[in-house]
Amino acid sequence: MEYLKLNKSRHAVKHFDGTKIPTVDVKQIISTAALAPSANNLQPWLFTIVESKERRELLIDETEPGNVSQLEEAGAIIVLFSDTAIAERSQEIAQKFGNMMAPEMMQRFNKIYPERFAKFTPKYTTDFLALNAGIVTMNLVLAIKDFGYESNIILGFHRTDHVNEALDVPLRYRPELIITLGRSNEKGEPHFGLPQDMLVKIV
Repeated sequence: MEYLKLNKSRHAVKHFDGTKIPTVDVKQIISTAALAPSANNLQPWLFTIVESKERRELLIDETEPGNVSQLEEAGAIIVLFSDTAIAERSQEIAQKFGNMMAPEMMQRFNKIYPERFAKFTPKYTTDFLALNAGIVTMNLVLAIKDFGYESNIILGFHRTDHVNEALDVPLRYRPELIITLGRSNEKGEPHFGLPQDMLVKIV
């Protein structure tokens, strides 16, 4: 789909018809979304597909009441986590893909980046991860629309270790967002674009 048309056709949809989305589609959507750029190509994401009824109910327990119906009706649920162990992740990438890397790239992932990340303050790390999560989430909802489904991004849930426990995700990963997706007759609210004089400054 043409990119501009894709953006204009994507709206937040909060009611779904309950039809299950095939797991293969969800995996392909995630693979497409994961092509998003990330700082230092660290790709500090974990996409958790919530398939079982039991896990979905546990996630509902951690969600604000106003969002429960979405989780009940969605054809699929993705919970996006950020990997807070960014120094370790960089070295893990070097170990896993070192034979595919040029020596200077191997040096960056194995030593330069970990030393840099170790100097990050907790706030800087939080901001770093949040920015990367935002980038990949935009890619995700556009990929969902391109595959012919609707979606919504949920911020209203308890971002605590309880989410990790409910979904059996290691505590090094921080819950960021819940993305519901599915089929729907709802059109969603049209995008309200602000005028350029409120968005653009030429200096």
